[in-house]
Amino acid sequence: MAFKLGLLICALIQLSTAAVEVPGALLKSSSVATFAAVAAAVAPTCDKVSVYSTCNDCNEVLICLGASEDTRDCSVTSPSTPYCSNGACSAMPDSSADCLPDGIVCTGVGFFPDPKNCQLYHYCEKVSDKSSVYECPPNYVYNAETSLCKQSSQAKDCITIQCDLSKIFVSYGTSKKYYAFCQYDGTTVKSISILKCGDNSSFDGTTCVFKCPAAGNYAHADPSKYYQCYSSGGQLVYTVQSCTTGKNFDQSLKVCITAVTTTTVATNND
Repeated sequence: MAFKLGLLICALIQLSTAAVEVPGALLKSSSVATFAAVAAAVAPTCDKVSVYSTCNDCNEVLICLGASEDTRDCSVTSPSTPYCSNGACSAMPDSSADCLPDGIVCTGVGFFPDPKNCQLYHYCEKVSDKSSVYECPPNYVYNAETSLCKQSSQAKDCITIQCDLSKIFVSYGTSKKYYAFCQYDGTTVKSISILKCGDNSSFDGTTCVFKCPAAGNYAHADPSKYYQCYSSGGQLVYTVQSCTTGKNFDQSLKVCITAVTTTTVATNND
């Protein structure tokens, strides 16, 4: 009996430990200028004899073929493994060479998963700006449902965007919150934009569908509009309402208020 109880306690401890999620570490702030892809102070050169490959910079592979040589830009030829590490294209940059992953172009505000690497995630402060990049600890992957890093125990824990030419938008795993748009150059993926459905909306494979959580007013993707939810025929339905000119919907107040504009104040230093 005592032996079985001990096994049960050990199992509960392991389950509890596995369930612990942690935040990642900041790799690159959005305030940092775009990284110049230079992996070494002195550019590598081929010895004109051996056959091998090395990194020319953070993205380019230098292939030495005896008396001749060639180069390959990983970010162009293999977007899913855009960085050069140890002479090969890799999903992760070579941190020992001071190479840092690029931020994504923000399509919204808040946390976003990385489209290609499940160990990275992003935080966006403003639409169209570059994101700050975070990295999960070793053997952890990003959990988009909690915006934290969870331990990875099986291959399916690592979720990335799988582009599909037959679809306009593609899902992010089984998430109903995140999805993506893949831009192509011919049949080659050129870039991937991560998108996020708003509050009370979910991705149905084609678009974000809003569902009323209760009667009341709720934020719309367009700040000058809002959803008005009410009961009709025993079920909740909604209409999209527009604020008057110069006003935006405030989610906390549930009403339209005067839109905040940024003004420049001149300072007289004379």
